[in-house]
Amino acid sequence: MNKNTRTWQRVLSAIGVSLCLAGAFIMINGSIFGDRTIGIAIVTGIIGISLISTSKSTSGLKSFNKSQSKTADVKDGGR
Repeated sequence: MNKNTRTWQRVLSAIGVSLCLAGAFIMINGSIFGDRTIGIAIVTGIIGISLISTSKSTSGLKSFNKSQSKTADVKDGGR
C-alpha cells in the first residue's frame, strides 16, 4: 500500500464522518431547514456510513488475502 492510498483512505473516512455528523445535525435541528428534512438526513447518514466502510474495507484487503491463503494451506495439508 503506497502513501497516496493511505491519504485517500483518510480523506474518504473524514468525508464520511462529516456527512454522518451533518445528517445527525439535520435530524436534530430539522426545523431550521424546513418541515420535511428527515429523508435528506437519512440519505446523508447512509452515504456517510458507506464512505466510512469503503475506506476501511480497502485498508484490510491485503491482510484478508494473506490469512485466506494460510487457512487453505492448512486444510489441504490435513487431508
